[in-house]
Amino acid sequence: MQDEFYPKINPDATIASPDGSTQGEVLDRQRFRDLYELSEAQGLPYFARMDAEGHVELFLVFESVDAFSEQTKDAVSLEYKTYQQKLLAVIWTLSDPMQPLGFPLSFDIQKAEDRYMALQMLEQPHTSLHYLAYEEGALTHIYTEEIYLSAAEVTRVQQMIRALYEGKADSLPDDAAVEEEESKTIPAICLPDSVLQETGIAYVIDHHQLGVERGEEAAHHLLMSTVQQAVWVIRRHSRSEVREAAFTVWAAERMDMIYLVVTPTLDDLFEVVHQSDEELNPFARFMMMLPEFAQSEEVHPLQLGAFPILRYESGRLYHLEIDAHTQELLARLFEKSARAGQNPYFLDDE
Repeated sequence: MQDEFYPKINPDATIASPDGSTQGEVLDRQRFRDLYELSEAQGLPYFARMDAEGHVELFLVFESVDAFSEQTKDAVSLEYKTYQQKLLAVIWTLSDPMQPLGFPLSFDIQKAEDRYMALQMLEQPHTSLHYLAYEEGALTHIYTEEIYLSAAEVTRVQQMIRALYEGKADSLPDDAAVEEEESKTIPAICLPDSVLQETGIAYVIDHHQLGVERGEEAAHHLLMSTVQQAVWVIRRHSRSEVREAAFTVWAAERMDMIYLVVTPTLDDLFEVVHQSDEELNPFARFMMMLPEFAQSEEVHPLQLGAFPILRYESGRLYHLEIDAHTQELLARLFEKSARAGQNPYFLDDE
């Protein structure tokens, strides 16, 4: 049991890490190819990884040096929480209660590599946090600082990891879990027609494969927790215009695919500075990390026959109730929009 809890992981000896010699310098694409892969191809603005010796190091990637200056005004801190049966290590760079900025790293304790990294961060003397920024399309190493945990915090987080590993997260103190803001349930029909007629971005997931790999109940839980994680990040975004945004999440099933649609597209909130900055949209980032993710596309949810399931407005999250009246309203809006094809909301008479 002990060996299972403490997995053995072989680090990649070819991995290069930023150090004193690279501070203030552009990182070579070949030598630091994995960092470019994670930040560009995968679009991750923050992540954890193992170095060549098996130590865990953290990275924050900013779209510019100016953005780094704006978003790191206070001493950095690391806070551990549990969320949806996972361990979150939140890197806080702004402690202002009016404009908090946290970067949540998620560790699935049931996965050996994630569990190794979570435990290793507690056992190593300190954890290096590397600040990187894009300048003219290349990564620059701004500087590195070390994060230290107290003995009491180490013990507390070890208990959290053990409880998650054994499926006993409910036994942890209440303050171990991320505090969920209160959410109300309202009838979807209360939403204005203008909101229900917005265009958005669909994240297309292979639902059949997801069900085969995880089971139907676990698949549904994974998709909803992914949406909730994106909302959690938006609620804590550094820019007030992001936190105060309004959007709707829809769901539709077509053939073997699930379409999770966010309306409007939120493009105006996430500036394109380098080729992967569109990934800074939390929905895009978290959805694309799912192995069953297929593609994203701009759609009108009415054309898909989608139903609105969540509404976010200025930090408040509303769960939406769907009934026959909602379906009738969506059918009328589809007809009003003069969209091509059969109305997907017409009730089957059978």
